[in-house]
Amino acid sequence: MAILNTLDEASAKTALETWLARMLPAADDVAISDLSIPQSAGMSMTTILFGASWTENGNSVTAELVARVAPPQPGVFMDPDLEKEFTLLSSLAERTALAVPKALWYEKDPAVLGSEFVVFERAHGDVPPDDPPYVLEGWVLDLEPNRRGALYDRAVDVVAEVAAVDWQALGLGELLDKPQYGPTGIDQQLGYWEDFYRWASRDGKSSPTVEAALQWAKANKPEGEDLTLNWGDARIGNIMYRPDDLSVAAVLDWEMACIASPEMDLGWLILLVRYYSEGIGVPIPDGLPDGQALIAAWERATGRAARHVAFYEAFAALRLSIIMVRAGNLLISVGAFPADHPMPVSNPASQLLATLLDLPAPQGELASYVEAR
Repeated sequence: MAILNTLDEASAKTALETWLARMLPAADDVAISDLSIPQSAGMSMTTILFGASWTENGNSVTAELVARVAPPQPGVFMDPDLEKEFTLLSSLAERTALAVPKALWYEKDPAVLGSEFVVFERAHGDVPPDDPPYVLEGWVLDLEPNRRGALYDRAVDVVAEVAAVDWQALGLGELLDKPQYGPTGIDQQLGYWEDFYRWASRDGKSSPTVEAALQWAKANKPEGEDLTLNWGDARIGNIMYRPDDLSVAAVLDWEMACIASPEMDLGWLILLVRYYSEGIGVPIPDGLPDGQALIAAWERATGRAARHVAFYEAFAALRLSIIMVRAGNLLISVGAFPADHPMPVSNPASQLLATLLDLPAPQGELASYVEAR
């Protein structure tokens, strides 16, 4: 669910038709068809699915496309940068075997759709849903347990492939670096997420749990780690699977990509399993792994011995809790939640964070963004 989606399908169709004609100067009869704006496609960006057709050199051409549109006002993330994401995905598509969406155009002019956007070739497959969570209903539960487990086998393989990318040869260090927050790695990540939290809580509720966890993380940060490319939002809900064999059709949502310890993606992957089980009060479905199984699979796939996993699982819970502080305060500010709503402080991520670090439980009833539907 895109919290700040202000687009309607009719105006988006007209705008994209005019824009695409400019992008294809040799084309005639450019037309947009079958445009839709899914309301369940993530919190941070608006997704537009559409078909396109045109005539070029006397030949008819058709394409299935996806636009990913940044929010026109400050959204869930502090510093969305679709141009950076476009550059990253273009580099990965051209120079690695990762199944990333093919990025076709980046548009920075907000006059077209109200904000910057990227257009990709559309991939086809099934994505485990967040709303309602895939552990409660949907196609994942319809799979036999052994096939269900294959979803995480593929996810671990993706995480290992990402960690193996020669990020220096691809120039990704300069692209993803945020030197204002400290040296590349955990120091930079801690500086960035502390600043994110200050921004997220500035005009709304603050979280004592997050504040205590930030101090813990700074006092317990690992030293002397390897640096690899991290996907950032490493979870099966950001993988599109082909329904016939559950192979990976596309690896999605790279806005949290960074250069850091390889265990950072592992910690996020483990935390999201816990989020969609313990966090929401349901058992892990048969066939899906727990944290220990994920660690073993990751070690086999990467050829590494996993280090500092407890730290990076807690750091994942901290980062997700900060995102939920922002999402909750944003939903309150736009009137989707009342002013006293507990989501910024008490949500599945912050409750897990408190459990992992033996902190006092966050105050207030457990709440999440799903209530804003």
